[in-house]
Amino acid sequence: MLKTGRFSNSITLTSPYSLKESLGRIKRTVFGLNKNNEGNVDYISKNHIANKITPKYTITFIGDIMDMNFKNLIIDDGVKKFVRGSDYLIGNFEGTITSKKKIMNKRHKPQILDALETMFSPKKTYLSLANNHSGDFGICCFSHSVNQLEERDFNVFGAEKSPFVDLNEDVRVTGSTRWSNRPCNYLIELEESYQYLKKDSCNILFPHWGYELELYPRIETINHGRIILDKFDLLIGHHSHCPQPLSFLPFDNINKLIAYSLGDFCSGIGGKKLEMMNYGIIIKTEIGTNPEGKWLVGKVDWSFLKSRSISKKESIVETTNNISNLFM
Repeated sequence: MLKTGRFSNSITLTSPYSLKESLGRIKRTVFGLNKNNEGNVDYISKNHIANKITPKYTITFIGDIMDMNFKNLIIDDGVKKFVRGSDYLIGNFEGTITSKKKIMNKRHKPQILDALETMFSPKKTYLSLANNHSGDFGICCFSHSVNQLEERDFNVFGAEKSPFVDLNEDVRVTGSTRWSNRPCNYLIELEESYQYLKKDSCNILFPHWGYELELYPRIETINHGRIILDKFDLLIGHHSHCPQPLSFLPFDNINKLIAYSLGDFCSGIGGKKLEMMNYGIIIKTEIGTNPEGKWLVGKVDWSFLKSRSISKKESIVETTNNISNLFM
């Protein structure tokens, strides 16, 4: 778990990073996204076939479900259409449902659940709690927030009581995080993920990792991903608050999917300067077995997403093909 005192080298109690990394994060917030490491990995094409398989399940993944700055979230019909036909939806629920206030902490209002219900059945929606903001308000508020999710039939994982979810007898998804803004002992740490591998199954890791406001993963993250995929079958990451490439890594004549970060599924951040944090990726994957019986990803389709304000009280998330302003 993310033990008390583990982040004692951070610049403040609300940063998971060292002083150097914290200053870098502030710099990127002020001056824009970091474009270093371009060319080390590239985006795969849409409707890409990774491996020849017999498809059995369709799983869609979304990134950080961020706080909406207490606006109501509307999910556009184009997003709902993309999700349609999926067997399961996986996302990162970043924040706590609470009315309490703390500086720099992320809180949701219950309407976020109403919005998510319009996109996909809660009973088939699985939300990871393993991220750097789940510890913002402490265990009591965290538990109350989890209860509200479960009362609405959403499934949760990535925490001590439920580190993983078995979507069915064949597919296990494990949630874990490298970061926590505050000392926290009830979330699953990234390096603990391996103990939850399930034999003879499709094992998917859904980690909160990497670094914020960077358009491309660092070499250390790329290398770490290869190590993880030596054991796991898919890696779908989040945390950067901007889209990062999704690619395939070859392993013994098969291809394993790695999405370094899906960015933000939704965000209530306003202002032109911080618009860079309103983008993400949605991925739909077909999962099945090859002739040798190995669980693999087959067809992969994806789209960029953008959140934008449409009134003082509402923001909408839509699919988009234009993210050119992120690279300016």
